Amino acid sequence: MFDKDGVLVNTEPEHERRLRVYLGECGIDCSEMPCLYGSNNEATWNWVEPCDLERRERLYQGFRRRWHDEPIPYAQLLDPEAPALLRTLRAAGLRVGLASSSPAWVIEGFLRATRLLGQFDAVLSGEQCLATKPAPDVYLEVMGELGVRPAETVVVEDSPTGILAAHRSGAFTCAVPLPKGVELDQSLADARLSSLGALAGLLGL
Repeated sequence: MFDKDGVLVNTEPEHERRLRVYLGECGIDCSEMPCLYGSNNEATWNWVEPCDLERRERLYQGFRRRWHDEPIPYAQLLDPEAPALLRTLRAAGLRVGLASSSPAWVIEGFLRATRLLGQFDAVLSGEQCLATKPAPDVYLEVMGELGVRPAETVVVEDSPTGILAAHRSGAFTCAVPLPKGVELDQSLADARLSSLGALAGLLGL
């Protein structure tokens, strides 16, 4: 089972760039922005506007409108090892899931842009669950859809938040390398991959 951002596709730097551009246009100071790598939509916009719920929603919808005509270039940012790895897993008869903190509409856009729509047996957004990562809900629900037990599941993650969610689900958790210059705690992972494609070797494929 896979996380999306930072695992299958290197979107984190572009997400941060776009957020900084938009907030700057809104006159919001970004100098104290925390590291949002691996964060979810709720946590990001709670930081932007922690008190006023209506203003928070206006800012979020404004952000969506600001970039509506400039979609994230997912095909360009896709990990080059991802398509072959997914084909290998499916050819081996393994069931493959995608469990992301991104909104469902973002996940769908990613799958269409990268032509990976048919490569997953189950896809779910954390926003469709009672609790988002680091709660294990999204992973447990996808396991249910796939018909597998936690002990039978391998999850690939990158951020401490995602790794904690996968760990809490009871799955065997693998961490992919972080981009150059990014330092995050991945110590809770059961294994660290040298690259995304190295998962196939770990599974004996």
